[in-house]
Amino acid sequence: MRLIVLGGHDRMKSKVKELSKRYGVDIKFINQETQQNIDSALACADWIIVFTKCVGHNMVKLAKSYAKDRCIFCHSHGVCSLEKEIKKLLGEK
Repeated sequence: MRLIVLGGHDRMKSKVKELSKRYGVDIKFINQETQQNIDSALACADWIIVFTKCVGHNMVKLAKSYAKDRCIFCHSHGVCSLEKEIKKLLGEK
């Protein structure tokens, strides 16, 4: 499964890598609109998790345009919230 995380803080990168290995999910972490290949990453994603408090409006519009029905909007922006959403997607408790 390919998962895109939009928003969050730079310090989350190492934790996102750990979660990716632990659950066997390909996770791409995008927290700045200026990062390259954001369009291609969103187009290839199975799911997009958007941290609403840590992302700009333009990135939210991009996510909705590529995958409106596959966007998960998360109002808290921590690693625990991300792990909880990954578990939901994988059907774990």
